[in-house]
Amino acid sequence: MDYIKFYTKISTPFKSNKTLMLLLKFIYKILPIIVFISYPVLLGYLVFTHSYKLFRCITVPLGVFLSITVFRALVNAERPYEKYGTAPLFPKSTKGKSFPSRHTASAAVIAMAMMYVNPVIGAVFLAVAFLIALSRIIAGVHFPKDVAAGFLYAVILGGIFLYLL
Repeated sequence: MDYIKFYTKISTPFKSNKTLMLLLKFIYKILPIIVFISYPVLLGYLVFTHSYKLFRCITVPLGVFLSITVFRALVNAERPYEKYGTAPLFPKSTKGKSFPSRHTASAAVIAMAMMYVNPVIGAVFLAVAFLIALSRIIAGVHFPKDVAAGFLYAVILGGIFLYLL
């Protein structure tokens, strides 16, 4: 696959339309903040209700976050703008640590914790995590494989450790 053609094709509509660019900026910058603020709210709710689910809702996201952080530091894969010299839609200067996407994995595992407590809210957050993943590709800061790996890793481990073990 010719990445430069792919990136040009998916990013051009956003470059040429201010409304689309504002929407992408909201998804790329604000939605992760909303997800990450919602997580301590979830934990606070579980503390307040004395829920037995609190321990798993702390340890599973923490385990996913720490393991993905270590793995991506070891792999240290180049980001698209490093490898191909393409300019991301939002300024970013991070070198390496592209695979897997930690933003995507974190949003997805938080969504799994939400789903463990409330399936409807969790499904909404999982859709938000998917939007965050797409925004990372469109913005040119991750390859599709980076976000797919982060999303699948978080959903699979979240499912196993929240529901099965």
